[in-house]
Amino acid sequence: MTPPEMMDVYDGAVPKAPWILRALVASALVIPALAFTASLAHAEGPALFDVSITANSTPVMDLSNPEQVVELSGTIINTSTSRTRYTTVEFWKSTTPITTDSALAETLESPATVPEGERETPYTEESGHTQVISREDWFETGERASFTVHATVGELGFDADNAAYLVGVQVRGIPEEGDKQVVGRGRILVAAATAPLESSRVVALTAKPQRTKDGGFVDDSLATSLSNDLGELLAAAEAADSTVLLDPMLLMDVRALSEEHMVNGVLTPADEVAGAWAGRMDTLISDGRVLRLPWGDVDLPRAEKSGHLREALQWADDAVTDDTLRRLPLAANLGASASPDLVKELGELGVTTVFALNTSGGSIGPVRVVQVDDVALPGMGPGGDNTTAQQLGRRVAQEAVASTPPTYLARSVAEATTAKVLPAHRTGVAIPSDDAAATFTDAVDAPLWEALSTRVATLMDNASFRRDLTGNDDRPQLERVAVAAMSSAFTSETTALAWLAADAPPEVDPSKITISAASQFVMGSRTNDFPVSITNGLDVAVTLRLVFDSESPQRIAVPATEFKTLEPGENLTMILAPQASSNGVVTVHGHMETRGGARFGTPVAIDITATEFGRVGWIIIIVSGAVVLGGTVWRIRAVQAERSKEDA
Repeated sequence: MTPPEMMDVYDGAVPKAPWILRALVASALVIPALAFTASLAHAEGPALFDVSITANSTPVMDLSNPEQVVELSGTIINTSTSRTRYTTVEFWKSTTPITTDSALAETLESPATVPEGERETPYTEESGHTQVISREDWFETGERASFTVHATVGELGFDADNAAYLVGVQVRGIPEEGDKQVVGRGRILVAAATAPLESSRVVALTAKPQRTKDGGFVDDSLATSLSNDLGELLAAAEAADSTVLLDPMLLMDVRALSEEHMVNGVLTPADEVAGAWAGRMDTLISDGRVLRLPWGDVDLPRAEKSGHLREALQWADDAVTDDTLRRLPLAANLGASASPDLVKELGELGVTTVFALNTSGGSIGPVRVVQVDDVALPGMGPGGDNTTAQQLGRRVAQEAVASTPPTYLARSVAEATTAKVLPAHRTGVAIPSDDAAATFTDAVDAPLWEALSTRVATLMDNASFRRDLTGNDDRPQLERVAVAAMSSAFTSETTALAWLAADAPPEVDPSKITISAASQFVMGSRTNDFPVSITNGLDVAVTLRLVFDSESPQRIAVPATEFKTLEPGENLTMILAPQASSNGVVTVHGHMETRGGARFGTPVAIDITATEFGRVGWIIIIVSGAVVLGGTVWRIRAVQAERSKEDA
């Protein structure tokens, strides 16, 4: 026999009895049944069932249409160790309107198990408000069932427009050991709005670096993507309500695909899909809806953390060789890692617009800061499910109560698709602009890729050295490779380093250029010449000179040689001309030097002995003695001649 507490569900299913008996039974049960039912409306039992609401027919309600139906579908699973009887799924609602961002946040923070609202009456299957899952038969542990319940807008009784409401289901039943109770519940947000909801959409068109330093492609993945993901993203970007963030590297690569090109060393005909894609992109640019990301879509917070921000933006700017692309306004997507200092520095470096998750939006100096809302939304708060229907419900609720239209930034097809849901209820608007000062919450700390930073610095130093030594300037090519390695498309430092290692120009090994000379040299005069040999073991010509550091330059100095060019494998002898100003032994150290003033290689030490000033001294003494002796002889003769005159 059906228990009395289930009569609201099974009205008319109780077997007939004499009217007196029925009256007595009714009079005996009506008061406790009413009290029991009232208490159960908000009773909280154990969480015996998982409840998932997987579909909502009407995410946005029109309160002016009372016949509009809100239908909820989903599944229930008995996850407890207790089976239940008389299991029902019943539509419930909360008539409290949610009209502000803060109220919505508070609602979402409350657990899904908190009793809210009231069941929709009457509790019959004929009304559509209730679905019977089991009667006297048991709903077993682990058993799953689907449900669909509905109510009309008029029945729900909502009266506030531009608001959000909570609706959902309560699962009620009688456990094997226990009384009738709510054994599970689920909830979803619906919006009430007569006018279309407003939002802004930004589509980012980026891709992983594909071209090598010789202009060829590593594989055909970019061509494949143009017919798939990048093709769908471009279609989303072409929607009238979209703003586009374009990585100029991507468009330049696509243009290269549209002509005859190399793929992994194989000459490949022009790709027609690439040509059409590039043409559609050019149309968007001419429409004025495209902002330019740094070439390669540099991860700017990570570049700042590594100390390469200014260099990376300069390298990225130099890599854009198309004047039309260079004239596009420069933008940055900082994710959740924006900070006032970073935004200010980006403004100094030419960035005009910043998109970030951890900001209220506004401006910092000349930089417009746009708050971006997550495209992939979390579920309904603690304990809530994360079904697509619940995500969309949360989205429309946010849009309904937002003080300014939200902005969604999509980087993938899935995000672009999600951002474009409910086209019948949404209208696209321009990206909001606010003159108020932007505020930020705590930024997510960007990871420091120390190995990549160190490697980039080493390669740049070597490129400068190679340019000064060989005259071959491949630094611009290396800058493009380095800034591509900083792309946000690389999700691990290992893959970024692999790209850098595969495409960076070869390094010059300065140890293959050697210098040799005698370890000692004796000067027999004020200046003397002696040879020093240099051998170029590289496979490229080099230009260098020899410079010397003297331990006592006031006594002995060795002037630098003229710059000389050595062909690959050549051995060249240079003649040195040391200069001495006093006697003694002085050690000089010889170095090889590039035209840029960089010293390299293993220096040589030479002991130089100056002896010329000893002989000069003896000559002076001898000459002086001869002068004294000659003067003495002359004086003696003069005295003798004077005496001879006196005698005469």
